[in-house]
Amino acid sequence: MATGPRVTLNPIPLSLTNTGATWVPASPAGYDTGTGTITSWSGQLGVMIPLTAKNVILAYACGATLGGVTQVLVGQTVGSTGLVLPASTEQYTIAASSSGWLGPWDPATFAQVNPTGVTYSGINTTALTSAAQGCVVIDFTTTTTLALRAYGLY
Repeated sequence: MATGPRVTLNPIPLSLTNTGATWVPASPAGYDTGTGTITSWSGQLGVMIPLTAKNVILAYACGATLGGVTQVLVGQTVGSTGLVLPASTEQYTIAASSSGWLGPWDPATFAQVNPTGVTYSGINTTALTSAAQGCVVIDFTTTTTLALRAYGLY
């Protein structure tokens, strides 16, 4: 298992009008924090998206290097146990030279409600911080040629 920090991506409204919206570019590899500009990766292995919209999706474009395994951490606890579902519950593989989206994720299921009080045994062993409160958290095995942008469905 790898250890790497997570970066916060603020969702850009996905326009449902005929004017459209900007989709994530295939190059350069990196992430959009909500500004419309791609920032290069610098060791991050995960993202946190504030669930400010009814639903959120994560658009991706992957270059020639396999994007690998992706795990979406389910934030809601199981009943009154205080435990969360395993990190592998929502797991995907991103193929090389591919593009698409993951989600949509709704706050009722995916928002982290107790990020510092739960432990996930997943592909990223970095503990969640209080910054993950109210976010959907997505971890990756590799981000070498991966470009990401979050969109909110309002």
